[in-house]
Amino acid sequence: MSMTVYSFELHFTAPAGEEMIDALYEAGWDDATVSLDPGEGGPGVASFDRESSTAVEAVASAIAQGRAAGVEITGASEDLVTLAEIAERTGRSFATADHWAAGRRGPGGFPAPKVRRPRVSLWSWAEVVTWLHENRLAEVSPMEVEVARVCEVADSLIRAHRLQRRLPAEDRARLCHAVS
Repeated sequence: MSMTVYSFELHFTAPAGEEMIDALYEAGWDDATVSLDPGEGGPGVASFDRESSTAVEAVASAIAQGRAAGVEITGASEDLVTLAEIAERTGRSFATADHWAAGRRGPGGFPAPKVRRPRVSLWSWAEVVTWLHENRLAEVSPMEVEVARVCEVADSLIRAHRLQRRLPAEDRARLCHAVS
């Protein structure tokens, strides 16, 4: 099976201590750039370029390694992008990306911004790249679509896992059964 390099980010919370960075490296995060203040601990981000046979394998292995090292994984990259970044990634002009977002070009149905701001809104790259791929409006690699979709699902599962801990065990079981 051929190997591909998948780029993605994991968000995490870690205890303070210089040894945490070493523990992450030893656990297998040697292919990540880790942003964490070891003196303070707390929230951090790891940017991966992971060689793997599938995006699911790449993301799942990074999550498992982080947990094994003692960090709490809080999210997988949502990869929020501006219209300028969408234009750059697709090799199109800013005006084209703006027209897609406003519905003036393309089939309509462009994803809504995740963060709406008066000057510069932010879109989910996973949603945008899927829309572009489905509508054949820009050259996006199947690998890019795959990793975006996997990160979107992984992020949702991580959030759901963290939120469900707020419920008593029997309520959690009932709710999980109802939505499965």
